[in-house]
Amino acid sequence: MDLGEESETSMILVMGMTGSGKSRFVNYLKPGATVEGSKLRSETSECQIVPVRVGRELVYVVDTPGFDDTDRSDAEVLDDITHFLAAQYESGVKLRGIIFLHRITDVRMPGSTLTHFHIFEELCGEEALGNVILLTTRWDELSHINIGKQREQELRDEYWDSMIDHGSQVRKFHPAGRDLAQGLILRLLDKEDIVLQVQKDVMVQGKPLEVTSVGRFVVERLEKRLETLAKEIDKLEVDAETAKSQGNHRLRRKIDKKIDKAKSTRQAILASKRRLTVSIQSDVKEKVRKERSTSRWKDGISIFASIVGLTISATTNIILPLLGVGL
Repeated sequence: MDLGEESETSMILVMGMTGSGKSRFVNYLKPGATVEGSKLRSETSECQIVPVRVGRELVYVVDTPGFDDTDRSDAEVLDDITHFLAAQYESGVKLRGIIFLHRITDVRMPGSTLTHFHIFEELCGEEALGNVILLTTRWDELSHINIGKQREQELRDEYWDSMIDHGSQVRKFHPAGRDLAQGLILRLLDKEDIVLQVQKDVMVQGKPLEVTSVGRFVVERLEKRLETLAKEIDKLEVDAETAKSQGNHRLRRKIDKKIDKAKSTRQAILASKRRLTVSIQSDVKEKVRKERSTSRWKDGISIFASIVGLTISATTNIILPLLGVGL
């Protein structure tokens, strides 16, 4: 990957669970840049890029979908984010760091949250964790700040200890505001650029997602879900036959609907799993090669935008956010 004159183009990812405040954080940097969800439902279905000036620096801040997306599986979100990261890497756009948001208001740590912590850690890899800020949000919703301090310490000791050991920093987004958001961006801009583990696996070693460390973890979860569904369908089919033999047609129709729903879920999971078997490297490399050969004047950010389907301003050569918000 030849960076050349494109080496100053920098990108920072904003990641986290649905409802953690990713879009709100981006909007502190640039008001109105992204849509904020009022409920714990994902409003960000794909990566959205927002160009932000912090002091004299121009940085592309990316609002990413959460791995607990309300409408898509972890496999689908992982595939989309990895394609995005692959295009960023091959285009020569620098990744300077990641801000990972977590609600300090969460009283308990459900299994899904722990799963997504692990997905995030595997996605990054140990060498990139020094460029990660673990940012706790929604402090203003607590009845007392000491509650937040206690929960933050639990996060440090029980859930984020491995990431902290590898250089990740824990910060609180309180009081939330533009100055603090900009300060966190500047903190990452002072660091050297990084290559995430998933980028090394997919773009350097040419692995399909299913055999990467993060992919294997997601596939294992999909296979467990498929096993559970298979048992559920088998049981429902036995129940359906029993209802039929008893002449209970109403119950039979009700069970048949449950069988159809379970089978539909199974097909969706199988489709998600198949997405992880495709080689990303060759596809992305070919797209970048074509962009460079047909438009030699393009810089890395322009090539990247073309590949992921973003719009370029011809006068400023700045990527516009997907929702049409300019600089």
